[in-house]
Amino acid sequence: MMISRRGVEHASKLDSLSNTQEEALQLIEENTLPCNDDHEEDCNPLSPYDDETVAPIESEFRSLMATFLTYSQTDIQSMTSTCNRYLNYKSSRHQSLHKESAEHESNKRPRQRSKEEGIRYRTLYSGVQAASLEPAVLRSFTVLFEDYLPIRLAGRRIHKHLQNVMEEVKLERRGEIERAREVCSGWDWRMKEDGGGGEHLHFIEYARCIWDILIDEALLLDDSTQLGEDESYNKETGVIPFHHLLQLGLDRVLMQCQLATDRPKLEFVTKQIVLEEGSNRVAERETLDLERDDAVSFVVFMRILYHFTLTSSRSQTANDQASIINLMQTIKETAMSARQSRKTQDTSTLLAATAIRSGGSDACKKRQKHSDQFDHYVSTFNVWESKFLGGDDARLAKQPPRRLEILRGCFEGARNAKVVAALKIVYMDYAALRLGGDLIFRLMSKLVR
Repeated sequence: MMISRRGVEHASKLDSLSNTQEEALQLIEENTLPCNDDHEEDCNPLSPYDDETVAPIESEFRSLMATFLTYSQTDIQSMTSTCNRYLNYKSSRHQSLHKESAEHESNKRPRQRSKEEGIRYRTLYSGVQAASLEPAVLRSFTVLFEDYLPIRLAGRRIHKHLQNVMEEVKLERRGEIERAREVCSGWDWRMKEDGGGGEHLHFIEYARCIWDILIDEALLLDDSTQLGEDESYNKETGVIPFHHLLQLGLDRVLMQCQLATDRPKLEFVTKQIVLEEGSNRVAERETLDLERDDAVSFVVFMRILYHFTLTSSRSQTANDQASIINLMQTIKETAMSARQSRKTQDTSTLLAATAIRSGGSDACKKRQKHSDQFDHYVSTFNVWESKFLGGDDARLAKQPPRRLEILRGCFEGARNAKVVAALKIVYMDYAALRLGGDLIFRLMSKLVR
């Protein structure tokens, strides 16, 4: 089956950070860093550096930051689109080929992530990547890491934690794809791109990229993060409540394609698949309420589509690759149509704003308090930057140069939405770094006032 390169890239959203990934590859493979002085005529934006001239702590910090540059947009998006039900999953075929590794990995216990935790993790990874490509911000972070021991210790712990989370999420995504390939065996084929060369994308992996988009649209629905204290049924990350799938138009698409006859039929099939897949182990089969207790994972979603393509009056659809791809495209476009006006905004930044409102009322109040304080800091830096750039810098020139580097990084970071979103999450969620942020603000206040 031929499919345009543009269609595949748009579905997977890999093109959104193509420039970032290209620069990251240069940073890692060519041993280079962004230029720190944009006004220097002979400055190369990616100027080489010599590791032997770098202080050990600075070299350590660069190594920590380089880790985040190796993560793709798909990896980062998986924080919100991947559930942890399939961390240790291996198909029977895979188990027979890799019995020893399967036994070793089966001992790993999944790290439970809530919906709001997935959003915050995703915001952190996106923000760190953005900061790594802003020379002034990167330099500011480096100075803070070198000069302030509490920040250095907290930074090391957070880096180790985030690295472990990413490795688990990669395994979980791989397990989801493996399970979907097993239960949708008729869709075990690869898609060919126009133009010939390059690797062919497996259809299940393509569908998994569509699921990434559906998760984003579901999270941005008005009620997706408005959870009360007793509404824990849809707090799990990487799943979509059935009623949200209806809001995204899944029932309309299936009926328009003549795959499902009506919504009750879709509800009945979904209920059976949810129970078979074991995604509601706590719920009683007789009292399961799809409007409340369901949680549709990627695997369940694929089984629903596979069931209707096999059992509908248009049974030939199941083996028609063009029809299956068109079905996926229609589901994606229908889901995205609800927020046309916000398509130009970065999704991770939009989601970060909703994370403040997630959880119970007490948690919301506490987050909102810290969020308001952080917003005050950002707006103040914007005011200070206007004063600094306006020429009132005679006194600043007499200040310690390393503190000035921190100040310039604060100015630059306050203009970057991804960096601001990530730092706000850190400020709200990590008490030690919140105290560090307060200290930094007071130090910067002494420089400009």
